[in-house]
Amino acid sequence: MLLRLLTHFTYVALYGVLVSAGVGVPFPEELTQLTAGYLAREGVVAFWPALVAAYAGILTGDYLLFRLGRKHGRRMLESPRIARVFTAKRRAWLECHFERHDFLTIMAARHASGFRLPTFALAGASGVRSRTFLLADGLSALLSVPLVVGLGYLFAAQIEVVKKRVHEVELGVAVLAVLALAVWGVLQLRKGRADSPRFLPPPRVNRPGTGAPAPRR
Repeated sequence: MLLRLLTHFTYVALYGVLVSAGVGVPFPEELTQLTAGYLAREGVVAFWPALVAAYAGILTGDYLLFRLGRKHGRRMLESPRIARVFTAKRRAWLECHFERHDFLTIMAARHASGFRLPTFALAGASGVRSRTFLLADGLSALLSVPLVVGLGYLFAAQIEVVKKRVHEVELGVAVLAVLALAVWGVLQLRKGRADSPRFLPPPRVNRPGTGAPAPRR
């Protein structure tokens, strides 16, 4: 069905499917990008316009979800579908990371397909700035979208094998993003310790009879 849809409506369908996936419609995001690369290799679409349409669709869908989180985030996160996965403990953990380093948290969440939707909704509800969200999400997608579409193009003949391996690639990118987040946190912690004022002993006061002149009255 997805292949037929993208074949007939090409770039418009590619953009629309990825926007829908971004706001929670159960379209397979990675499979859609792979199919775009496959169709580019088959000559149905051109590679660069397909890449641009995929990138724009992902950013648009993510930002719409972020804005929905800004207005209805708390209600969305309390829905039974999300609450089963996004427990109160995980939510508190993410809120803590948003306060400390929201940029890297958003970058890591882009590659965690199971937590992407609730994390982006929570980013909106937590007051993350739109500029910060768009920059973090845009840079993160700039790493993954050309990679996944490119895999579909280069390995069109082995598309079924690539479908099975693409989640491993996504996991690897997510691990790198989490490692970057951890390193950033350690560096910020060390910087905070270095900038904190050190303990200084109180000034000495000369008293009469100790060999030092007594203060004049």
